[in-house]
Amino acid sequence: MMHENDLEFVTEVDGKVIPHPSSQPTNSVLSNMKAGGVDGGSSLNNSSAPTSSYTPGSSLPLGASFNQSAHPTACLFHILFKGIAFTVYMLGSKAMEGIMVTVLCILLLAADFWVVKNVTGRLLVGLRWWNKVDPVTGATSWIFESAAPTSPDGTNATTNSFDSKFFWGVLYITPILWALCFMSAMLWLRFNCFVTLAIALVLSFSNVYGYYKCSADQRAKLNDMFNAGAEMGMRTMIRNGVFGRLGGMFSGGNAQQQGAAAPQVQPGTFA
Repeated sequence: MMHENDLEFVTEVDGKVIPHPSSQPTNSVLSNMKAGGVDGGSSLNNSSAPTSSYTPGSSLPLGASFNQSAHPTACLFHILFKGIAFTVYMLGSKAMEGIMVTVLCILLLAADFWVVKNVTGRLLVGLRWWNKVDPVTGATSWIFESAAPTSPDGTNATTNSFDSKFFWGVLYITPILWALCFMSAMLWLRFNCFVTLAIALVLSFSNVYGYYKCSADQRAKLNDMFNAGAEMGMRTMIRNGVFGRLGGMFSGGNAQQQGAAAPQVQPGTFA
């Protein structure tokens, strides 16, 4: 069945009519576009896109995670109450009254002192310090304990490198920060902050002194540090000739005093 728009071509050869099959008009532009689209799609699929080095599942840096810690929860609580107390002290006065800031800081500092003294020190570095009262005499004795080494190199079985560095770093930085706050309060005459800062300094220095007495390694390191600093200072003074200058100043002063005390006088002459 022929449609109206269909075209039919015939050829007459020796009086015979030979019909040709109807042909549909083709659009060459559309066919080229389709062919190009197919070829372009195949070329896009075959082309290899550059791969990125970013992996979504990669771990955080060492400073932002506790992956290498044997006790990550203890590390978190070792810094948690300190950070909250410092934040309340610095920003709490803008949101609440001064007495509330003092009370909250004291409670947080007491909680931090108890956690560091009884939990984090024992778990992270294997150290513990406490006091014992004799029931007969009533005398108080302070006891400083450390975990016994179990390896030939003397490393404690309950600690690792990350936990030890994290514990001692936070322990030493805390009193330094509170001391800076105390000096700032003195310069600005903020007398209402002295109670909070005094308690913070006493509690933080108590933990530093207690764990310093527990750890023979820390005592040796601090002694070596002090000796190295003193030796470096002496070498610098000798190199710059400070002692020679001081000796010259003293010897010059003595000579001037002797000259002034014994003037030369010739009798029988007048000026």
